[in-house]
Amino acid sequence: MPNFLSSIQGKTSTSNLRNLFSIWLVILCVILGLYAIDNYEKPVNFDLTIKKTNSKQLFMPPSSNLLYEQIAKQTYYIVDSLELARKNSIDTSAQRILLTGDSMSEGLYLAFRSYADYNNHYLKGRIWYSSLTIQWSKTDSLRKLIKRYKPTIVIFTLGANELFRTDIYEREKDIQNIIAQAGDTPFIWVGPPNWKDDTGINEIIERNMPSNTFFLSKDLHFDRRSDGAHPTLESSRNWADTIATWIMNKSRYKILLEKPVSEGSDNK
Repeated sequence: MPNFLSSIQGKTSTSNLRNLFSIWLVILCVILGLYAIDNYEKPVNFDLTIKKTNSKQLFMPPSSNLLYEQIAKQTYYIVDSLELARKNSIDTSAQRILLTGDSMSEGLYLAFRSYADYNNHYLKGRIWYSSLTIQWSKTDSLRKLIKRYKPTIVIFTLGANELFRTDIYEREKDIQNIIAQAGDTPFIWVGPPNWKDDTGINEIIERNMPSNTFFLSKDLHFDRRSDGAHPTLESSRNWADTIATWIMNKSRYKILLEKPVSEGSDNK
């Protein structure tokens, strides 16, 4: 009986050794195969070629140059998409623009005529010299102008004659009434071109206007006429350029207002 058990154990040990040797042999073959592939380009059957590879690259991060290139490429795509979306959000159709308000609108009207011609818009100007918010409110003037000319957008300039009123906050209801007169017509209120700090007219207008529909002018630089208040024609043109850029790119009502380019000019 002991001899029989010893015989079985001997056979088992021999079998285990053979299995272990087979496993090591397979591992050795795999290692040699990988080494050969890593160091040679060797044609094989079926017209296929095993390309030389560097197995170390499988476990290494991408080079900094490659990473920067990928980031730059993705950033370009994002910026390009945003720019396309911005351009697509601009209404490029022909507009009927009503530009009206107090005497400060005169210089703007002269400058916006070039914008209207260049961008295929129709522009109508109506100026009420020395006018006040209470007058526009009580006479319903804006509503009447909109009914008459049927504009697709209104650019309104008012407030210069009330910069220094001590009772300006009593005019808030008049300002609210003027805004209401615009109804559903897109309405842009351009703040007065201050030559001194005001007592609150800009703040009252801005807080009552919807977001991105009030253009604050008081912080801009203006060259003045002899009266010390009205901008010069050149300064009005610069003012109009700033307003047009803001309307087209940042306002709630983005319409096409590309800057006019004079014939033969290199500024495009």
